[in-house]
Amino acid sequence: MFTGGKLRVRKKWFPMILALTMACSMLPQPVSVHASETNPYLPPEGPEWNKLRDLNIDSYAWGYGSTVTSVSYAGRQAFRHDVTGSWASQFIMNGWQTFNLAPYDENGTLEFDIIGQAGGEQVQIGFQDVVHERRVNGAFFTDSDAQPEETRQDALSQDMNSYVPVTREWQHVSIPLKTITGSNALFEKKQVQLLKLTGTSSSPSTFWISNIRIVSPDKEASAMPIKVNQVGYTPGSDKYALVSGYYNEVSAGPGTPFQVRRQSDDSIAYSGQLSLVKAYDALSGEKVLKADFTPLKETGSFYVTVNEVAVPSVPFEINSGVYGGLLKDVTKFFYYQRANADLQAAHAGEYARTGAHKQDAALPLQSSSITRDVSGGWWDAGDTGKYVTAGATAVSDLLWAYETFPKQFRDGQLNIPESGNGVPDLLDEIKFETDFFLKMQDPVSGGFYAYVNREPVPNRYIMDGTGSASVIPTAQTANTVGALAHAAVVFKGVPGQSAYAAKLLAAAVRGWNFLEVNPQYIAQPDGPYNDQEDLNDRFYAAAVLYRATGEQKYNAYVQAHYQAFASKFSTADFSHGINGMEMIGYYHYLKSNMPDAAVKAWFTQQFTAWRAKVIDTTLNTAVWRNSTNEGFYWGANSNVASVPMSLAIGSMITGQYNAENLKVASGNLHYLLGINPLQLSYITGHGENRIHRTHHEIFMRDFKVEMPGGYMVGGPNNGKAKFPAKAYNHSTVDWETNEQALNYNSPLVFLTAMMLAAEQPEKVYVSSITLNKTTETLKLRSQSTVTASVGPETAENKRVTVKSKNPNVAKVAYAVYDASTGQTSFTVSAVGIGSTQIVVTSQDGKASALYNISVTRK
Repeated sequence: MFTGGKLRVRKKWFPMILALTMACSMLPQPVSVHASETNPYLPPEGPEWNKLRDLNIDSYAWGYGSTVTSVSYAGRQAFRHDVTGSWASQFIMNGWQTFNLAPYDENGTLEFDIIGQAGGEQVQIGFQDVVHERRVNGAFFTDSDAQPEETRQDALSQDMNSYVPVTREWQHVSIPLKTITGSNALFEKKQVQLLKLTGTSSSPSTFWISNIRIVSPDKEASAMPIKVNQVGYTPGSDKYALVSGYYNEVSAGPGTPFQVRRQSDDSIAYSGQLSLVKAYDALSGEKVLKADFTPLKETGSFYVTVNEVAVPSVPFEINSGVYGGLLKDVTKFFYYQRANADLQAAHAGEYARTGAHKQDAALPLQSSSITRDVSGGWWDAGDTGKYVTAGATAVSDLLWAYETFPKQFRDGQLNIPESGNGVPDLLDEIKFETDFFLKMQDPVSGGFYAYVNREPVPNRYIMDGTGSASVIPTAQTANTVGALAHAAVVFKGVPGQSAYAAKLLAAAVRGWNFLEVNPQYIAQPDGPYNDQEDLNDRFYAAAVLYRATGEQKYNAYVQAHYQAFASKFSTADFSHGINGMEMIGYYHYLKSNMPDAAVKAWFTQQFTAWRAKVIDTTLNTAVWRNSTNEGFYWGANSNVASVPMSLAIGSMITGQYNAENLKVASGNLHYLLGINPLQLSYITGHGENRIHRTHHEIFMRDFKVEMPGGYMVGGPNNGKAKFPAKAYNHSTVDWETNEQALNYNSPLVFLTAMMLAAEQPEKVYVSSITLNKTTETLKLRSQSTVTASVGPETAENKRVTVKSKNPNVAKVAYAVYDASTGQTSFTVSAVGIGSTQIVVTSQDGKASALYNISVTRK
């Protein structure tokens, strides 16, 4: 199931004729997860388990001067070429994205079969790259077309007949790759987009080519063995390195000594022995060991060495504020994603720019010539589209980060234009997006348009349909309603923002009214972030509105549908995301003033079981301590951040937040910052071995060597390499692994703030009160004893106050607090006929519970 990223069609990267794009058969076979019983380190596939996979190339893309058809000829399936003059035909290597050919180059060969109609047909074969901001001798290399930063270079073989004569019989040809790639010094082997055929003669001819593939006896690449969090560790968190490599290349094993050394003088700050994590990890093809140095509390700069491993780790820090710069950058990411706005040098530094697509201030609806001001908001990802569902998901995550860790976000923190206005910069940035949501609301119906497409004018529209009929989608409306209602809750508590909060809430209510008028599912126009149903989205919206307003119609909707999403709790590697905000809906409902007891009890039971699964999967099953475990798909890194985020929020609400939450959080952050099979930090600007360039329409065309720090990419995507955890392509022309998105960074903000806050303890308040019984009928003049338990366990003041709403019916005789258990027991006396409630409240008033009592004569 695709959950974390974006499923969408990207533009082709050069002018082309409509392509016959077929699925490229380069996918690896499933990797067995069972190691040999006789030798646990020996991969089950045998001695060639890590050999580079063969690449079959059979997806024709486009060409000119020739007609290319897939036919059966002379006993083989082949591509027939009918050449009429100057010509070329091209085949895609990795969809329309680039492929890293470098690992194959040294000993690999290009293999194929060819047959001519007459014999002697003159054909060259090779490759074409595509590179943004190509650098040659330290300078940017450009061309003279409309996109000078995007250049292509060919690397071609000699005429085919110089290898094997082309005859009227099938001939097999094998050409060493480096004789092709070495034919052009500018050619970039790491970013190959097309296999190219062309001719040295313009004379008409016909030939067939079959079984095109690239083979190599070499092995899949393996990163340096010692993997650390390249930014560092907080003193109180789990601190470890993973040591991994192919079993026949890394001799270290369980019991091998390791050392944590001070960078200042190479002295040893801590030493220990490696322990085994996995004898054979099918996700990386490697054996994995652990160097645990959690007991080390000393602060400073360090690196790890391991006996029998020649190369030390990259350096890292240990200190309580180690993620401070990271938090700033991953949050300021949203400023750099501002759409249409001029970014001034005072705030953006070298990344200052003039806003693109300023026509958004008067953009037409797709269905008509009516224009609306839909300026502002955030670019969704690497393109210049603006989508309410992606933005709403990100806004929700960011609001939770602020609500949960408010001390981590302050005014002036990000150096944005609004800094200094007395409002935390994070909220100012959120407002930049919620203002856009308000502009996307249809003024008549109250529903929300789905998105502004990424194309330039004159093909840029507010996408409200694919024809003359306007379409207001229900799922997208519901998601936006939820985000606006949540924002209203938060902004209401910010000094000077009550009027804005009321405006947001009014828009959310109008959106809900649209949903009530349209109970049927209405799909958005074709495009990114399509959904297939909207019950979950409506549930989310109703839950947030109930929290924001307390109105019973929203409560009734939640009560009617809360059990419809039980399947959400069955998987441990996903919590929430675009078009899947049910879990967040439950959290909002439980934070309302009066959640229904049955809903609360049902959710708490479901969540507690889900929580146990997540903790067990992350800490005991996942080799790399990523909560997605074996899940490597488009945008998986988003869920690496969002699962521990969701786990933390739910745990706090249900009173279960404890050290295990921090272990899960730190494991996932360690994975993102370098403890992964690629020894790679997936966040720009952070870590010695890090992402430098992503697929981004602005930053891959600005003629700057680096891009702003704080951009997290989607990460490995199974199918792009033999081993799923290594299936990442560091290319500006790979949106399936190397693109950022709003909903990737938003949970990362929460995760980073969470780790910082753990080292800066705040007062922990009681967030939940549980009674051993909540409803009871007593006889007149009888008594009952009730026990109140509070959560979380770390709450500083667990005492509660107990009061009767009607002392003429029931009185609280006495209450006793047990400091050893944190529980309060109280006795209720039935003194009059009737019904009332006993209110149990934490001493700070932030949590409460009700004991319902009826008194009868008999």
